[in-house]
Amino acid sequence: MRYINFIFQNILILLKAVCYEGFAAIIPIIKRFYTTLCNFIKFQNRPHPAKNDVEEGCNQINEPAFHRPDPCIYSQSYLTKLGLPITWDNPDIFLIKDGNIVAENQILPDTHYEVHATIWNNSYEAPVVGLPVKFGFLSFGASTLYNSIAGTTVNLGVKGGANHPAQAKVIWKTPSTPGHYCLQVDLDWVDDSNTDNNMGQNNLTIIEAHSPATFNFKLKNNTSKHNRYRFEVDTYTLPAPATCEPKQTNRKKLSGNEKLEKLKTIHNKANFPIPTGWTVVLSPLQPSLLPDEEVVIDVSITPPDSFVGKMPFNINAYYNKNDFAGGVTLYVVKN
Repeated sequence: MRYINFIFQNILILLKAVCYEGFAAIIPIIKRFYTTLCNFIKFQNRPHPAKNDVEEGCNQINEPAFHRPDPCIYSQSYLTKLGLPITWDNPDIFLIKDGNIVAENQILPDTHYEVHATIWNNSYEAPVVGLPVKFGFLSFGASTLYNSIAGTTVNLGVKGGANHPAQAKVIWKTPSTPGHYCLQVDLDWVDDSNTDNNMGQNNLTIIEAHSPATFNFKLKNNTSKHNRYRFEVDTYTLPAPATCEPKQTNRKKLSGNEKLEKLKTIHNKANFPIPTGWTVVLSPLQPSLLPDEEVVIDVSITPPDSFVGKMPFNINAYYNKNDFAGGVTLYVVKN
């Protein structure tokens, strides 16, 4: 009997040891799992260095794996957001027929044209391989209905390098209905450091300066709310590109805000008012539109009797005081 008790007691001691040892071994495993889970959650919530401000005293990761491209085009919506004046005569979008650039007022219905777009990259480190470029058109006006033309892809090099800028082109058969149309190009890159500068439009026409020069365009309310619209008119045009100055090693490096303020000084809308002697009349002047409602805006521009040449007029539409809706550029010509 004593022998059986001895065996039984040793079995109990063995079971206690196994249970205790096993439990003691599980504790550090649970702790390690909890620590790993917490570190993963913190990693997921970390701000992206290119999208969010990092905490003061922290350095942004500068490894090549974190370099992101910035494909871009002359974008009216982005430049307006920066407080800069714009033209709808887009320098990066143009039409070609039989090897020649075609003026917008000479586009024929039911005809094939090549639509060309010049694509830029604001990144010195990250190129783009297979950048999707989407082409479309809208009826002439502001916030009108979009129609797809076609899409293509281009290889875009780094800023100042090979394949920069890149040229994208598609074939467009114009609608059978005669009229003026707005061309639109959209860059669709998945890991873009700035998606605000991806869409550009070419939205202009040329009218003869009779007495007066008259035209119209469509304005559509693309929002879900009832809005009242207003217009701003200026004569801004893109200046000639600045010449490249010799590199100066002691030149002060400007911050992003300082560069923007310098651009605002050069491209100041106040320097491009409606010239003396000209009159511009829009009707209706402050249209009130329900969601998806569209209205035709009549434009009458009267030049002075002595005018000869070509004068641009940019007409931009806004709602809710400063929300940008779109616009058009009209060139008044007189020989």
